[in-house]
Amino acid sequence: MKPLEILNKSQSFAIIGMSDNQERYSNKIYYKLKEKNKTVYGINPKGQYYHNLKEIQGSIDVAVLIVNPSIGIKYLNEISNLNIKYLWIQPGAESEDIITQAHQLDLNVIQSCILREYKATEIKAVVSDLDETLLGHSKIVSPKNLAAIQKLKDKGIKFIPATGRPFYSIQNTLKELNLFDDDDYSITFNGGMIHHNASQKNIRTHSLDHNTANWLYQFGKDKDVCIHIYLENETYTYNLNEDEKHHLKNFPSIKEVNWENLDHIEEPIIKLLYQNTNIPYLKSIEKEIPNHIKEQLEISYSSNRYLEFNPKNVNKGMAVKELAQILNIPTHQILTIGDNSNDLSMLKVTEVSSAPKNAIKDVKEHVTYTSSKNFEEDSVHDILTYFKII
Repeated sequence: MKPLEILNKSQSFAIIGMSDNQERYSNKIYYKLKEKNKTVYGINPKGQYYHNLKEIQGSIDVAVLIVNPSIGIKYLNEISNLNIKYLWIQPGAESEDIITQAHQLDLNVIQSCILREYKATEIKAVVSDLDETLLGHSKIVSPKNLAAIQKLKDKGIKFIPATGRPFYSIQNTLKELNLFDDDDYSITFNGGMIHHNASQKNIRTHSLDHNTANWLYQFGKDKDVCIHIYLENETYTYNLNEDEKHHLKNFPSIKEVNWENLDHIEEPIIKLLYQNTNIPYLKSIEKEIPNHIKEQLEISYSSNRYLEFNPKNVNKGMAVKELAQILNIPTHQILTIGDNSNDLSMLKVTEVSSAPKNAIKDVKEHVTYTSSKNFEEDSVHDILTYFKII
């Protein structure tokens, strides 16, 4: 039987290595099984729980090891003597000695994560960053990632792009993924807009205060940066350098300008950013921005080349929550995937989150799982496989 089938068909579980600490996986698994109406016993010789398996009066279907392998191996004979049907070994509790001895005792061994097995059945939507996460340098979805996302769709799980880019610039990706059903949406401009893919209509817009955008533009003109000014359907650049021109070669509607200010722009300015491949330099610029300006802004970094400015509290996390309400999907049933600081807000609003190997340190420290694959190595496929969603 598959691990999830064993969870569903078994009734009684003994958690070996139980802890009162709510941050420990043993505690989380204990209460997840309780939530599923299972009979659960905690085993910990030093705690308030059962000191060993023999103290338990009822039968046990599954013994779950969530302890150091040097401790866990001491329970194997007891598990065998009590004729416990399954030995479930959580990640981190395994060792070659445990596996060898368990097989010698004819124990039925399962190596998986209980929380991950259950979570796979609960995910209703996957929200993923595009550049440096789903997309490689070619900006084309790889065959492996494409097949993985098609499997999601076949299971009725939504796939939602969440990007810092404008909606018009991701049309090729939407076509590759065929995301044009009535309930397909995209998060763009770092949450500045939410678009309905099929109709091409924006259903949420959060734009910068025009005076603030104008201040940022004139402030940036004195720095060694390329400035991007984003309207809904056009992007203007000031001081476009050759490196950035090459980086933008696959993006349409980029227009070079040499404006004195932004007074003549009547449309909403959704986002503005500074570009320089020297991130420490960009961070030094951020420090120069006065507090009364910063207080109006959501500031983030992306692609190891951009310092981005959105209106205060406008970010991908806010957009995920807005879209969750539209789709009537609770945020705990959404998996988020991202690699940089402009993704952190959405990675924090969902219970399960992940990142490719190339993600920045702050992202890796927060997410549930960091893939061993980078964005050029089908990391999204790896992540969906790890969580057993496909």
